[in-house]
Amino acid sequence: MLAVLAGLLCTVLVFESSSQASDRPQALFFGDSLFAGTGVTPKRPVLPTDTSRLLRWQPTVDAFGGTGFTTGGKHGKPYLDRLKHDRYLQRRHYDVIVLEGGTNDALYGDLPVMASRIAEVVDYLRARQPGARLVLVGGYTPHGHEGPRFDEAEAILEKAAADLGLLYVSQFGYHRLDRGFLGKDHFHPNRAGYRLMARDLATHLRTPAPKLSV
Repeated sequence: MLAVLAGLLCTVLVFESSSQASDRPQALFFGDSLFAGTGVTPKRPVLPTDTSRLLRWQPTVDAFGGTGFTTGGKHGKPYLDRLKHDRYLQRRHYDVIVLEGGTNDALYGDLPVMASRIAEVVDYLRARQPGARLVLVGGYTPHGHEGPRFDEAEAILEKAAADLGLLYVSQFGYHRLDRGFLGKDHFHPNRAGYRLMARDLATHLRTPAPKLSV
């Protein structure tokens, strides 16, 4: 009898845990190596998962290093091509889609066409996930790499978000942080750096969506 009761209790707990997880907002985190978690060992998507834990979201991560709105990276594709072929948008309906990028565009992308590429990506997401709230997270500027192209990319991203009615979360200022923030590659954040970024991102994601400018 005790064994039967224990089994029933275990079943109830598992059901409640699954139910609680299914009740959480479904979030797709789409981006580059920053969302993939490059810089920590073993590599894992700590920024999306830490952010989701703070917000009690259920995350799905689609991240590939070197890619961007205008860049494909090694063995990768630009964002619009990735969205069309990765099939993450067909797997489920998302409550939130967090679109992160701009670093690789600033490093070696095509900045003059960046705004139009962002608009194409957002249009594609809205057509296939009309019920999802879209958030644009700006490019990360690594310490020692700041310069005119990163300034320009930041301005393009911020204006595009305003034009498209998206909440914009800037990651531009992290280039001021070095000691205790960067990973061994001196480019990506380390575990502590990602933890700080996740707290900042979660705080911004609690902000209501702006109204589309007309």
